[in-house]
Amino acid sequence: MPTSLADWEEALTRRFLAAAGEGVGPIRSFDICPETLAAAAGADLSASAQAVAAFKKALLAKRGALFSALEDGFFDRRLAPDCPGCFSYLALTIFVDSQREGDGASEQFRPKLAAFLGVDRSFSRLSGVATMWKALREWLARQAKSGKPFRKLVLPEEDGWNQIGHTVRLSFPSRRDRTFLAHFFDHHPEIAADEKVMLAALRNLVDRSGTSKGLHEAFDEFYAAYQSEQRSLADHRFWKFVLSVAAARNVDMPADVALELYPDEDGLPHFRMDIVNASDRASEYATLQSAAAAISKLGPSNLLKVAEAGYIVFKRIGASRWSAVPRFSDCRGEVKVGLSPRLTALVGMKLGRLRPSGDWSLTNDPVSVNKVEDALRRVLAKGEPLQIISGVTVTGGVRTDHHWLGRRSLLPRIATDLGVPTIAAEGDDDAPSLTCKEIEPNLYAIRSRRSLAGAFELRSSANTAARLHFVADAFVHERQIPPNLVETPEWNDVVGMASRTAEPPTSWDAVPEALDDLLEGIYAGGRRGWSEADLIPLLERVLPAEISPWDFLRSLHDSTVMTPLLRARHRGRTWILGQVSLVPLRSRTQSFVVVDGCVPALQRLDFAQTVKALGGRAFRRLTSPWSAPLLGATGVAVNELGARLAWPVRTAMMPGRRPAAFADDPHRRLEAYRREYVWSWNAGRFTFDGSPARVRLERWVHLGERDHDVFVVSGSGRELMYVSRCAAIARAHMLLGRPMYRFEGDRLHREGRDGYLPDLIAHWLRYENLAPPCALPGGGYAYPASRDQAATIARLMPRTVDAGATGRPSWEAVASARRSGFAERLIFMDGRVASSRMPFDPTERSSL
Repeated sequence: MPTSLADWEEALTRRFLAAAGEGVGPIRSFDICPETLAAAAGADLSASAQAVAAFKKALLAKRGALFSALEDGFFDRRLAPDCPGCFSYLALTIFVDSQREGDGASEQFRPKLAAFLGVDRSFSRLSGVATMWKALREWLARQAKSGKPFRKLVLPEEDGWNQIGHTVRLSFPSRRDRTFLAHFFDHHPEIAADEKVMLAALRNLVDRSGTSKGLHEAFDEFYAAYQSEQRSLADHRFWKFVLSVAAARNVDMPADVALELYPDEDGLPHFRMDIVNASDRASEYATLQSAAAAISKLGPSNLLKVAEAGYIVFKRIGASRWSAVPRFSDCRGEVKVGLSPRLTALVGMKLGRLRPSGDWSLTNDPVSVNKVEDALRRVLAKGEPLQIISGVTVTGGVRTDHHWLGRRSLLPRIATDLGVPTIAAEGDDDAPSLTCKEIEPNLYAIRSRRSLAGAFELRSSANTAARLHFVADAFVHERQIPPNLVETPEWNDVVGMASRTAEPPTSWDAVPEALDDLLEGIYAGGRRGWSEADLIPLLERVLPAEISPWDFLRSLHDSTVMTPLLRARHRGRTWILGQVSLVPLRSRTQSFVVVDGCVPALQRLDFAQTVKALGGRAFRRLTSPWSAPLLGATGVAVNELGARLAWPVRTAMMPGRRPAAFADDPHRRLEAYRREYVWSWNAGRFTFDGSPARVRLERWVHLGERDHDVFVVSGSGRELMYVSRCAAIARAHMLLGRPMYRFEGDRLHREGRDGYLPDLIAHWLRYENLAPPCALPGGGYAYPASRDQAATIARLMPRTVDAGATGRPSWEAVASARRSGFAERLIFMDGRVASSRMPFDPTERSSL
C-alpha cells in the first residue's frame, strides 16, 4: 500500500487521470470507492478496507496542509513528479460524496467529511475544492497539449458554485446509485431484454429517487440522445454504469450480433458471427443453418426476431461480403436472403435460384430489396427488432500492439449514428489535418494527406469521445504461432539447391504506396496469424478490382511472405507470417544473399543500414505492381550479416527428381465427413454440382464442422486423399491430362481460373530467377520460368504443363500437332520446332 501522500498522489494520478491505452476519452465523472482505491494501490478487491485506511492515514499525516487545501485551495504543486499535487484532496471529496447513502442530515457532505476524517471541524468553508478542480482542469489541458498521456477534464457547467458543486456532480456512480440500480434489476429481472422498455421504466424512477446528482445528469444526457434515435452510446458513462451493475447481478443484456456472409476461394458461402465488443466471441460456420442456430442460443439480440421468423437479410458491405441486418430499412439496392426450410417451401422460386446451406437456403444471386419485401410480406417479423445500444466503433484498420497502423491505405473507419465525427491531434500543431467522409450510412472513412503518427482525439456528439494512437510503421514483434495449427506440406521430395541463379539486381526499386501499405499492414496484424475471414477483406480493400485477392494471397505464400496452416479440429486455415531469414545463393559470377519471410519497414531499414556498414550493397526488385518485392544484398558474408541482424541463415531448397511427389493422406477415414462440393472442370472451381469427367475431384466437409476439409481424387483406380487443396487440384489435372500452365516467353501462365504449383516448386523458381510469382489482372497467375525450368516441371508433374514449348523433341511436337488436327500450332523457337495452343485460321492448315 502507498504510505505517504505523495505515493497516493502518484497512484491516483496514474489510475484516474492517465490516458492508458486506446478508447479513453475526456473525464466527465469519477468512480472513487474502496474497490477503485485498492485497484489504484495495486491491490486486489479483498484489500479495499486496507486501502481506505492507508489513504486516510496519509491525508491526516499533514492536517494543516489538508485543511488549507480544502478551505483555501493552497496545495504543493511539487508533491510528486508528473502529478498535479491536488488530486489526492479532490479524490477524498469524491470518495466521501460517493459513500453517502441518502439525503438525511447525517448524510450531508460536510458532516460526512468530518466523520470520515475523524476530526472535530465544521468545514463550513470549502471554497478551496472549487479552486482545485479548476487547477486540475488547467494542469491536465497543459499536459495533453504537450503530448503527455493524460486525459482532459470536462467540468459541469457552472451555476454559481464556489465550493463543492463540482464534486457533487462529478461523483458518479455513488453507493446509493449502485443500490438503486441493483434493486431495479432485482424487481425487474427480465426487463433488460428490451432496452427501450428498460430505459422508459428508469425514466420514471430516476426522477423521484434519492440518487446522486451525477446520476440524474448522466441519465438525462443519455436519455436525450437515445430519444433522438442515437444508438452509438455504449461508451457513455451512464451505460457503462448500467453494464457494470448488470454484470454484478448476473443480468443478461441483449447482444449486438454481427453476422457476415463471405465466400471462400471457390465462391462458396461461409459465415462469421461476432458479438460486438467481445472479440473473443467470434465464431465461423459452414452453413447458414449453423449460424442461425447459434443466434437462437444467444438469447435476446438484434437478429433474434428475424432469425426466429425464418429469414435473414444480408446487405452488401464489400466487393464480395455481406452483413446481416435486422430491418429492410437498413438496405439499399440489392440484398441476399437466407430462408428457413418453412419459408423455402413457401417462397419457392420467387427470389430466383436458391442454394442449400444446411437445412436453410440462400439466394444464389442478389435480389432487389423491394422484391424481397414483396415475397416475404406475409411472414415479416412482427414489431420492431431490438434496437441495441452499441459503441462508436473504430473498425477496418490494422492494429500493431495497442496502436493503429497509420498508413493512408489502411486507416480505420468509424461507425456511428452520432453524426460526422471529428478527429483532432493532441498537442501537435504540425499534425496532418484529418477529415471524416461518409461512405455509407453511419460509416465514415478517415482522410489524411500523409501517414499518421501520434495521439488523436475522436469526438462525437452525446458527450462521447475516444483516444486513437497511430504509428506510421509497424512495431517489430516476434510471431506467435498458436499451438493448434498443423503444417500442410504440398510436395514431399525435397533436396538442397545447388544450381546457379540469375544475376542479382543492383538497384533498389521503388514500391507503390498502396502495395507497401498492404504489406506493412499484413505484418502489423499478423503476430498470431491471420484468419482468411479477416485477411481477405484487408486485401480487397487495397487491391484493384481486376486482381483476385486469393491469387494475391497465394503469391505471398509462393514468395515466402506468408504460410497457411490448418486449424486442428476446426475448419479453415490460419496464415502465419513467414520467418525472416537469410538465404545464400550464387550466380555464375558472384555470391549474394536474398531475404525470405515477411519484412516490415523497420527491419528493412535495419537490413539496408547493416549491409552498407559491412561494405555491401542492398537491392530490392519489383517485377509487378502487385507482387511481393525481392530483397537481398551483394558483397556481404551471409554469416556475418546474420550475426549482426540476429536473423537465421537457411539453405535454399528445391524439388528432387521424383515425379508426382504430392503429400497425400492415405490413412484418412471419411466416416465423419460428407461430400459437399465437386470440382467443375468447366468452371475451374468447386461447385455444388461439378461436371462429369473421367477424373473426379471432391471436397468433403466434417459433419460437425470441427475439422478441416478433405479433398478426394478418384478415377485412377483408387481414391487419393489430400488435406492440401493445391496438391489435390494439381494431381487431378495430372491424372486427367489437362494442362494447368502454358509456357510463354519467360513465364508459366495459368490456363484456368484456379490451381497453383506446389509451394516448394514456386520457391525454387523464385530463387533461380530472382523474381516472385505474381497475380495478373483478370484472374491470371504467372511464375517466372525459363524453358528448361518449364521442362523440369513438366517431368515432375506430367501432363500439367502445356508441352508445346517445354523443349520436347521436334518430331514429338509435329506428331502432337497432327493428332490435334493442328489445334496446336507449330512454332520455331530457340533453334527447334515446338507446338503451342493458340487460335489460328483453319485455312492455314495447308501451309502448315
